Amino acid sequence: MAEAGDTTDGEASEVTGQATRGAPQLVDADALIDDIIAKKGPHRYTEGLSEDNWEEELEQIPLFMTRSPEVVDAESSPAIAALQDIKYQDETPQGRALACKEDGNAHFAKRQYKKAVAAYTEGISVGDTSCSDPALFAVLYCNRAAAQFHLGNYGLSLKDATRAKSLKPDHMKALVRGSQACLQLQKFGEAVKWCDEGLRIEPENAKLRELRSRTTREKKRQERDVRKKMLAEKAKRADQLKLLEAIESRGIHLDRHNHHGSSTADKEGLPLDMGQLSLEGPHPSGGRVHLNSEDQLVWPVLLLYPEYGQTDFIAAFNETQRFIDHLEVMFGQEHPPWDSEGRYSPSTIELYYEGVPSGRLIRVPLEATLAEVLSSESYCVISGTPSFIVLAAGAFRKHFLARKT
Repeated sequence: MAEAGDTTDGEASEVTGQATRGAPQLVDADALIDDIIAKKGPHRYTEGLSEDNWEEELEQIPLFMTRSPEVVDAESSPAIAALQDIKYQDETPQGRALACKEDGNAHFAKRQYKKAVAAYTEGISVGDTSCSDPALFAVLYCNRAAAQFHLGNYGLSLKDATRAKSLKPDHMKALVRGSQACLQLQKFGEAVKWCDEGLRIEPENAKLRELRSRTTREKKRQERDVRKKMLAEKAKRADQLKLLEAIESRGIHLDRHNHHGSSTADKEGLPLDMGQLSLEGPHPSGGRVHLNSEDQLVWPVLLLYPEYGQTDFIAAFNETQRFIDHLEVMFGQEHPPWDSEGRYSPSTIELYYEGVPSGRLIRVPLEATLAEVLSSESYCVISGTPSFIVLAAGAFRKHFLARKT
């Protein structure tokens, strides 16, 4: 007789058979892999990350991203676009707009203003087609105005604040945003109007009161600067007219520009038309004719040395000074580096200018003053800078004069 807990041979056989039939069958994994390789042959997996760009490719997988893209679209970020579609697919248009607002606020709190603008814009695009909640979309426009303001896009910020105000005229944040944008755009008159609109609704609004005070100060400063600029321009024009009158009184001719940019000598006296007269010198030093404290004309003068392709620039040549006075300083003790033979000296130098209208070379007496030469009927000052040709005795002088006559 069997004891408790024991089984007979028949019972054992039956139990064992049941266990064998009910338990899962073990599989030899190595044998299975070998069988697959034997059937299909060696196969290289080609869908993995590349060795050269694995970090960039891993960055495209949402699970492993360290930063989200600035703009999400189905072509450049299909996985993220799909996740966003899943996020919003069960929401109503108004619910989606509200979710976009919350996304934008989250980005704004992190100072991610471009992302905030994108989120608010998406929310606004939903409302443009299928939602009619003015208060919600006034907030979206107002929040986008704030994000644009922080990006320095003051014109866009003002535009969004205007849209928000049109949807909700008593939206205080929109009135503040509009005032701030106008202030940055230096539209001080408009900024005051925005502030006044808000203060009619909330007379004690501290932000608008501070903005209005600041705007008023800036407006006064701008008006003061405009007045100063106008006075400075008036004084400058008076000085220019005085200068032209001094030039005209000495019988000096300036070039007059026609509509095609060419210049001709003024043979009928100087017109007091600043747009037609050129007094700006061509030299980089910016030398310009002016009147000194004794009402004497002081000119920038250009000396040309065609033999060596060199020039000299005298920044301040007083009309009462003689040419020889400057030449003795320039060539009296030392010779310039390009005059290796020492041929240029006060005793060997000759000075010429091209007369108008003939174009012939006219010799200048070295003892003459600048005023005497400039007042000659045949001389015309081009581009505000009298110029003269300097030659020294020798073969080059002879050939040069022969070509010019």
